[in-house]
Amino acid sequence: MGQLLLIKHAPPEITPGVISHRWVLSAEGRTRCGWLTEVCRARGVARIFASPEPKALETAALVAMGLELPVRPLDGLQENDRTGLGFVSTDALEGRIAVHFENPDAVVIGRESARSVLTRFQAAIDLATHGAMAGAVAVVTHGTAMSGFIAAHNAVASLEVWRNLTLPGVAVLDASTYRLLEPLIPFAGTPAPKT
Repeated sequence: MGQLLLIKHAPPEITPGVISHRWVLSAEGRTRCGWLTEVCRARGVARIFASPEPKALETAALVAMGLELPVRPLDGLQENDRTGLGFVSTDALEGRIAVHFENPDAVVIGRESARSVLTRFQAAIDLATHGAMAGAVAVVTHGTAMSGFIAAHNAVASLEVWRNLTLPGVAVLDASTYRLLEPLIPFAGTPAPKT
């Protein structure tokens, strides 16, 4: 079986008055997609899927253009539903995310529990990796959703994964077992703020 590259999107333009699900990439985020394209090229990415959220879809589209591949938006890959959260500081967000992971059946942020995010994310990943025998599959998604998924299949804490993801950042997994094949690949530069 091939590899699955789970990719946290590039840095967005943080707009406090706009819900994070609608944020687009910043100029720096678009620039960082060049690095991400080279990571995907080196891994032999043959298919690219993306969350339908603009910052993830734009990240995937820029990488796909560089690799001359189509992008397939896939429902289920989006971030946990943060409706009603509003704009919070990085520290406050990290605190909420810690509680989100510690209480997987409770709705802590927005409208979804960590367990419900994992259920829909797992179904989307299973669909994306179905038949992935040759070449790697890249999935551009979001930090909280992918951290919970990685932790569910590996001996690592969700919050630890989330804290170590950069914008963009890459996790390389076996496409059939979802086991991590190596440490997280951070952006080769100064990490952007968490979102």
